[in-house]
Amino acid sequence: MTPPQRKFSGVAMKIIDAYGYWNNIIRHIPKMRRYSLGVKIDCLFSDVIELVSMAQFSSEERVKILTKAIVKNDCLKLMLYVLFELKGIEEKYFVELAQKIEEVGKILYGWKNQHSKSQQKNAKQNLSA
Repeated sequence: MTPPQRKFSGVAMKIIDAYGYWNNIIRHIPKMRRYSLGVKIDCLFSDVIELVSMAQFSSEERVKILTKAIVKNDCLKLMLYVLFELKGIEEKYFVELAQKIEEVGKILYGWKNQHSKSQQKNAKQNLSA
């Protein structure tokens, strides 16, 4: 029996894909780095996934939630870079994962900007009415 198909937003699918990739490479990270930076990176992934989920189902607080998701995603990129600089992850894994995380960031920025513009437009319409 196959599990039912779930419908997620594009950004949710991208971050889930990036986390799946991370989950496959974490075992190749040296233990000392895996249980320090690796755990922190894993927590940041969880935070971004949670915030994306919250943003999908929130309308009034969406911009604040997306801002938090963007900050967490940027922190995730930085921590991944630190892991790479400390030779905790191979370059091929780093490049692939960094591209995936960068793509998530672009989508989050676009979503935030789109929602901010629609809020400003609605506010102007309410003022003129």
